[in-house]
Amino acid sequence: MVSKNIIIAASGTGGHIYPGIALAKEFKYQGYNPIFFINNNTVSTEILKFEEFEYIAFATLGMPRKISFSFIPFLCKMIISFLKALKQIATLRPVAVIGTGGYIAAPIIFAAKILDKETFIHEQNTVPGKANIFLNKITDKTFISFKYSEKYFKNKNVIVSGYPVREDILTATKGKAIKLFGLKDNIITILVFGGSLGAVKLNEIARESLADLSLKNKIQVLHITGSKNYDKIQKQIENNQNYKVFGYLHNIADAYVASDIVICRSGAGTIFELKALGKSAIVVPYPYATDNHQYWNAKEIEEDKKVIIVEEKYLTKEKLSEALYILKDNIKNTAIKNIVKTPQKLMFEEIKKCIES
Repeated sequence: MVSKNIIIAASGTGGHIYPGIALAKEFKYQGYNPIFFINNNTVSTEILKFEEFEYIAFATLGMPRKISFSFIPFLCKMIISFLKALKQIATLRPVAVIGTGGYIAAPIIFAAKILDKETFIHEQNTVPGKANIFLNKITDKTFISFKYSEKYFKNKNVIVSGYPVREDILTATKGKAIKLFGLKDNIITILVFGGSLGAVKLNEIARESLADLSLKNKIQVLHITGSKNYDKIQKQIENNQNYKVFGYLHNIADAYVASDIVICRSGAGTIFELKALGKSAIVVPYPYATDNHQYWNAKEIEEDKKVIIVEEKYLTKEKLSEALYILKDNIKNTAIKNIVKTPQKLMFEEIKKCIES
């Protein structure tokens, strides 16, 4: 019997996991069996448990940015992950192995190549990570979200696919979302989030800027703080009915569609979601992202008059309030409706060509 298994290797935060999930759903719809290979952090495992996808966890470490003794445990973990990947891939006999980001992809793709499997990677950001630049040299195809990224890859097997946005992001309805969160339908709704791990400064400045306005019934807020900041922000908000605080939301699609303005980081997934939904947004790039890639992600949509970039070093209560007042007079959600082929369908078709050739 021919195997229908597809392995998707992803690690780190939701920014690598969610495009893998969008792709996995497309493969599942087409009759394949997606299995995730992930690193064993809480974010990755909780997301996949919620989405009900099978996964195998690996113990990995991020690569140290400077030469030091910390390279020793990093290399040891990579070698162990490589050996584990060899065993698992030989057992599962997948028809393809796809890396959607993070250092876990390197030993898994390398193991798959040794076992003569079809291999693919997807790079989400404008400035690709070192692992994907290396893996591009050995994979059958490399998919990229931004055309800007092409110059970093030397091999010619590069396809500008875009970012696989989850279908629920595009199909959520505002009326249902307003009822779900107990919102009013006659005042501006602000959504705040800093990614799956949260963002301390962004959380604090947003709370300082928005709490008074929400108390005066001028706005209502959905604030996703991340688990580490939840207790502090919730305590500061107290019983403000117009300011709703969440540690994490799996149903981010409902929060998006309920909102008029979004205050957020600029991971690649967020950028493509904002574009697809036509949202007005204030984006605050994560300042410590490798090669400052979140800033360059944000620059891709800066020409849009509905998007304002505020670098974290300049982020203040006054700056955020100024940006909000600029955007609130120009709120007009115009979701993109002319997507002929979603990125996940395009990627599926290109991968299928290799599998069947």
